[in-house]
Amino acid sequence: MVNDSQTYNLEMIMKEMLEIQQKSKMFVNLLSEGESLSQNQLILLLQLKINGGMKATEIADFFNVTPGAITSMCDKLEKLNLVQRVRESGDRRVVKMVLTHHGEVKVNDVFLKFPQEKLTDIAKVLKEVNKLMSTIF
Repeated sequence: MVNDSQTYNLEMIMKEMLEIQQKSKMFVNLLSEGESLSQNQLILLLQLKINGGMKATEIADFFNVTPGAITSMCDKLEKLNLVQRVRESGDRRVVKMVLTHHGEVKVNDVFLKFPQEKLTDIAKVLKEVNKLMSTIF
């Protein structure tokens, strides 16, 4: 049986999660404002930086799209000299997408739009939220 306190907590959690989701969208909108790249292209560049490169199947899983859609996105980024395809030495069939030097500079430039102290604050809070969520899930 659910009591009033549990109902209140659940409602507050849902409200706060929705607000975080909306604020996250606003953050991504700010990142992509004035950029020639789409939001998904910018997010892909960030993912490649964070992960040190990714295979097309990993990227497709992340975006929940087909590998063909990812090939198209990567082709466009490759033409802009932001990413390159690199074959793994152990298995030449395995191809990873990695940032080029120009891609690294682009990712850094996108974040120069924000004051460093704000980025530090956001990172710290999000890390704490994820840490707490990890104790639950």
